[in-house]
Amino acid sequence: MQNNKMSPTLTHFISQDYSGITRARTFPEHRLASNLKKGLCWTPANLALNPFGSIVENEWGSLGDLIMMPDADSEVRVSGEGSISPLHYFHCDFLNMDGSPWDACPRQYLKRQIAVLSEMGIKAIASFEHEFMLTDIEEPAACFSLAASRTEEALCTAITAALIEANVDPEMCIPEYAARQYEVTCSPAEALKAADRAVNVREVVREICRRQNRTVSFSPVSSLNPGTNGVHVHVSLWSESDEPLTYDPSRPGQLSELASRFSAGILAHMTALTALTAPGVVSYQRLRPNSWSAAYACIGQQNREASIRIAPITHLNDSDAAKQANIEYRAADALASPHLVLGAILAAGIDGIKRKLEMPALVTTNPASIPSTDHARYGLRALPVNLESALQELDRDEVITASLGPALLNCYRAIKQSEIKEMDNKEEKVVRDLYAAVY
Repeated sequence: MQNNKMSPTLTHFISQDYSGITRARTFPEHRLASNLKKGLCWTPANLALNPFGSIVENEWGSLGDLIMMPDADSEVRVSGEGSISPLHYFHCDFLNMDGSPWDACPRQYLKRQIAVLSEMGIKAIASFEHEFMLTDIEEPAACFSLAASRTEEALCTAITAALIEANVDPEMCIPEYAARQYEVTCSPAEALKAADRAVNVREVVREICRRQNRTVSFSPVSSLNPGTNGVHVHVSLWSESDEPLTYDPSRPGQLSELASRFSAGILAHMTALTALTAPGVVSYQRLRPNSWSAAYACIGQQNREASIRIAPITHLNDSDAAKQANIEYRAADALASPHLVLGAILAAGIDGIKRKLEMPALVTTNPASIPSTDHARYGLRALPVNLESALQELDRDEVITASLGPALLNCYRAIKQSEIKEMDNKEEKVVRDLYAAVY
């Protein structure tokens, strides 16, 4: 006898964990109204998973429970196709059972930095640019070419349509420099929404690739070609009344005094930040000199070897320069949680504002070519060469560790140390392939 009942539509409550992997609780959509009010249960130790599926030693163990509480304003829905069900989810915060924020929640970490800025009368506007490899392309077209756009136009059109439906507001889906590499950029948004959008870009791109039987990787380094995948984070400062606060044409780099201090704060904490923004063993195969990524802590104007780049401003057709001005953080990749990345960048920038740090001279050349005798003038330092060194820098940084709090920091450190152990003595290509299989 034929069963004419329709299959239930499923909804997901999601959160990005410390390893930049989207974890989820899934339920029938007819339970959504109830679950939006009360949330779902979550186990603290679930946040102690490393990218390869191992639960590391953590302070929670088998004890405790959390509430996975959805943000109703963060809803994402991408229509289904034929027998493929819709993609439907909500971003969540982790709360204690009494409803108070859980200190070790990545999304709450970003919210705490947003609150500090708000107390100063400032809000951060941000956007994330994601590069990824379509790993099933056998004969890639020339980089940046019309051919590369046209050969993947069906896929890029589907990705763009899905991102629009998901309210991500994509600006471009384009071929990039490396073979098989494409990039999605989105319009700027307030910090929390920008970080949620970054997660949405990754998951929507993966969803559309699954639907079209394509393979994709956001891992920072691929064995297929020498190009690398980065995540460039753009940040600008605004007043609570939506007045731009980043631009001053009379100052170095056309950055206001506020934005200069904010940038100097990021620079001061940059070696520690890499432990959070370039968080995998494989990440340090990308952060190498002369790779257009970032190997040195420095600030440059329109300089793609600088780890902090002052973005270009166009003055065509009476464009408003003040509303364009932003800085770009380049030492990040998609192994990182966007909420931890942006939260840490804001924490560093806030410290720069509070301490009234002076921005050093701008780097106008390849930083690798600057002699060591001139490093102090530019605030120039080599970034960590591996994850272990980055974690040591993080442990020495009292500002960033205090912003994270002991529970988050200790679990994060344990996860990263477990990755180092699992990748120990493996050849670079093996490390690349292991990460590419996960991300």
